[in-house]
Amino acid sequence: MKKNNVYSLYLKLMKKYGRVGKWWPEWCCLKKSLNLRQEIALGAILTQQTNWHNVEKALNNLKKAKLLSIEKIGRLKNLAKLENLIKPSGFYRIKAKRLYTFCSFIVKQYGSFKKLMKQDLIILRPQLLTIYGIGPETADSILLYALDKPTFVIDEYTKRLVKQKKLAKKLSYDYLKKLFEKNLPVNVKLYQDFHALIVVDQKKK
Repeated sequence: MKKNNVYSLYLKLMKKYGRVGKWWPEWCCLKKSLNLRQEIALGAILTQQTNWHNVEKALNNLKKAKLLSIEKIGRLKNLAKLENLIKPSGFYRIKAKRLYTFCSFIVKQYGSFKKLMKQDLIILRPQLLTIYGIGPETADSILLYALDKPTFVIDEYTKRLVKQKKLAKKLSYDYLKKLFEKNLPVNVKLYQDFHALIVVDQKKK
């Protein structure tokens, strides 16, 4: 494969779609409020095995209950209320435990989400991967969209595009992540836009 194939694909998708999606612009915006960053991080966990429409319902429930806060969730003593609020996202007991474990880790390790944001990617990614329910895709989604760290997200849409364009024969997460990052400039905005473009493109097929 030629070195510029991945970047050329990014340019083609950008030319075809421009700015994309209904909620992607918020996630891709580098000037995000602290509240939006927390919402993105929690949403990345809630969206596991469900669609975004259901996640929005769960996030709205958390907002109404004034519980859309990593620090508040991380200090909960009883998960029953959290489980009830996130029911629309499905698998609510498992996801409540994952949210709590993620949030309590941040509170215990960093004290606040704001302090977490200052940590280097090389330290933060391995830490996130040790947390219950946080796999590579969820970790990279949080890092890229909530924390603006330069790490490329590989999901099923990305794998589908790779197969369609015959960019690689191997489809493991780590291999494709390295493939994209090796052939793209290290640029948070580009990573965000490219991944968003891939999702929009593949949803149309």
